[in-house]
Order: sequence, then structure tokens, then C-alpha cells
Amino acid sequence: MQAYLVDIFDSRAALKALYDVGVSNIGKIIMGEKLKYAVIKLKNISPTTLNILKQEALSIGAELANHRDVITGKIDGSDSILFGTPVQLRIVIKKIKSQGFGLKELSAELENILKVCDGSHEKVNTKTLRTARGDISFNGKTYIMGVLNITPDSFSDGGKYLSYDSAVKRGMEIEKDGADIIDIGGESTRPSASEIDEQIEIDRVCPVIENLSKTLNIPISIDTRKPEVAKEAIKAGAHIINDVSGLSYNAEAMAKIVISANVPYIMMHSRKKSPENMQEDLAPYNDIFYEILLYFKNKIDYLKVGGYDTDNNVIIDPGFGFAKSIDDNYDLLSGITSFKSLGLPVMAGVSRKSFINRITGKNRDNILSGNIAIFSYLKLKGIDIIRVHDVRQAASAFALLDKIM
Repeated sequence: MQAYLVDIFDSRAALKALYDVGVSNIGKIIMGEKLKYAVIKLKNISPTTLNILKQEALSIGAELANHRDVITGKIDGSDSILFGTPVQLRIVIKKIKSQGFGLKELSAELENILKVCDGSHEKVNTKTLRTARGDISFNGKTYIMGVLNITPDSFSDGGKYLSYDSAVKRGMEIEKDGADIIDIGGESTRPSASEIDEQIEIDRVCPVIENLSKTLNIPISIDTRKPEVAKEAIKAGAHIINDVSGLSYNAEAMAKIVISANVPYIMMHSRKKSPENMQEDLAPYNDIFYEILLYFKNKIDYLKVGGYDTDNNVIIDPGFGFAKSIDDNYDLLSGITSFKSLGLPVMAGVSRKSFINRITGKNRDNILSGNIAIFSYLKLKGIDIIRVHDVRQAASAFALLDKIM
């Protein structure tokens, strides 16, 4: 992997202006592409390759920003920034496809990234996840995943829904409040939380899942890192596996469950750490986006070798608050579009995380305001699923944004 998307800049106001003056549909497609601007980061590329690429980019009005010693050849490799309109970048790709020095291979990665740019905020290249409870089509909508923690010690709502009756009641409320998916977990994954026996986890979640699978109209996700819990939850009626370990807790066993059940799989990045130690000895990331994307790519390839349809079943989650410093979390937010690079749906679980409280304070109203601000930002950036506790408030905010957009 040598390239990833930094961001896509476009102007809805300009597109609307084209519409207002009566530009044809074909005209809007052609001119609309010139209103977009894509920024792509290249990793560890040789000076020879970069010098050729720069000339090709400049020849059609795009640009490549290189380390100052790329031109002198004093360094063996460098990171770079390629930027231009999608129209310009497609021309660059076409020009380097048949060239050597690694440019042919790089052109394939750039081509995939431009497909992401093509589908940014638009109902094109729709990806659809099939579940037993209906399809989830990623066509520009941001889906709300409502959280139901059946635990005594979760950081935000531990103990509130530990009993069967309270959990079932809350599950029905979550759908009524506007959730598109419900995520049910039986083990706390807050920092320093202790691991619990898998049978305890099964006993907490499976009876509730069995009840809600018969009464809810929305898909149910099981939030677990344990293969046996995932297996029993699917039997009880869950439709999606949400693995907070990102296929690191017990990769072989979880992969077997995911492949045999053939259900959508949410892969979260946690730097191969567990909740017990995930905030201890945090080494700084060199390039947080590249490192997390590379992690996902390796895990996705592992599932693909096993026969799993990763193109149509995997959702990635960068893992806010998991093995991340406060600054890391805000860096991830600022560059969240980068995770679109793999061409897969992206989920963000930021709800009520402590890095938000550090700015808003711990007053409940302030926390809610901070959460809604970040949910809204993520929706505007085109994130596909946002995992939230405050479902009703998020749904209201999204309805307003939909009206504006």
C-alpha cells in the first residue's frame, strides 16, 4: 500500500448554482468534477518515480509536493502529496499506467482512490450490505447505530440496562428514537475494564437478542471480541458482528465464525491491545492514518484468503479512544476522510468518549452538545455509520442537516 486519500474538497453551493442556471445533467457531471479537489498522500516512493510523476502532474495542471531532496536524489525514498481535480488525476493515471519504476502499480491504487472520490456524498457506486433483516445501502445516507450495553461497568451507561426487562425495553426505545441499527454488548471495553468469562457475556446478551430479533425491524449487531459469543449471538438472531479487537483477540477462531456465518463484519482498530491495557505505554504514531489503513488492509486480506467477500461485507472503524491519545483522536477526526481510501463503509464510535469531555466538561448538557457537534461533523464528512448513545438527539440533528444538504 503506497497511497491513501487525505480529503475530498467539493462545493455543494457551486453544484447548486449549476443546477439553478439550467445546466444539463451531463454538464453537471462534467463541470461538477472540476469543482472537486482531491488530496492524496503517497508513502515511501523512490525519487525517480516521484520525479516522473511530478512532470506528468504538472503537464495537465495538477501538482505533486515532494521533499526538497527528491530532485537531487540524495534520499532513497520520500512521502509526497499529490493533488488536483479528479479530471486531472485521471489523466495522470492514464499517462503512468504503462510506465515502469513502480508507476503502473501506483496507478492502480490511485484509480481505486478516485473511485472513492467519484462516490463522495453522491448516490453512485452504491455498496450494499445484505442482512437477514434487510439491506443496508451506503448511498450517501449516514446510518445511526444505537448502543445497548448490558453491563454493570460500561463507562457511560453501565448498570442501567443490566436486567433483561430493562435491556429489552431500551432496545425497543432505540428503534423508536430513530436508530437504523442496534449494537448490543455484554462486556465493557472502557479503559482498564477486566475481561469477563464468555459464558457470562453470552448469558447477558443472547436472551435479549432473541427477544429483540422477533420484535425489532432493524438489524442487530453483536458487540464482542470473542468468537464463541459472536457465534451464539448469531444463533440468537444477531445480523452483524462488531469486533472491537479488529480480528486480533482470536483471529483464527473469529475469522471462521465470520466466514461460516457470512454476515457483515465491523472491524475496529485497537492496535492489538485489549481494554485492560489499551491506554498503557502508548507509543506515538508516525503516520496514524497510514498505520491504521495498513492494519485494516492486512486483516482484510486475511479474511479474503479464507473466502470471505470483504468487498461487500466489511465495515471499518478507526477505533476512537482505543489505544489512542487525546490528540490522536482529534487527528483522526480532522482526517477522517482518509479511511475512505479502502473503498469500504466507515463507522465512527465517538459517543460520550472522554476526549470530548476534556473540552466540553462533564456537565451532561455540555457532553451532549459536544457529541452532537461531532456527530454532525462526521455526517458532513460522509461517514457511513455513527455509533451513538443519544439516538433521538442524533436523529433530530441529522434530519436538519438532510434538509440543509
